[in-house]
Amino acid sequence: MTAEREAATGAIRPATMADYLYWLRVKANYEDVTVFSDGPPSDREATEVGADLVALASATLLVHELRVAAIIDSDDLVKAMDTVLLHASGESTDGLAHRRDLHARLS
Repeated sequence: MTAEREAATGAIRPATMADYLYWLRVKANYEDVTVFSDGPPSDREATEVGADLVALASATLLVHELRVAAIIDSDDLVKAMDTVLLHASGESTDGLAHRRDLHARLS
C-alpha cells in the first residue's frame, strides 16, 4: 500500500498559485466555506501560498509603479520610494526596497 501511495503521490505535479486561485473560485461558486476556513492542507503549503501571494502582490505593484514612472518620471518615483523607506522599517518594506532598486537601475 505504501509503494502504491508513493507512486500516486509522485505522479502529481506541484500545485501553483494559479491552481490555488482557480480552486478558490470553483469552490466559491459551489458555496463551499471550507476552502476559506481550512486553507492549504499543511503548514508548508500554507507558507508557500503566503509567499506566492506576496510575490503576486509585489509583481502587481511593480507593473503599476512602471506605469506611474512613465507618467511622473522614474527619478521622482525613486525619490518617493526613498521617502517611504526612510520613514518605514521592518520586513514589510523588503519588497518596496527591492522594487526601488529595480526602478533606480531602470532610470
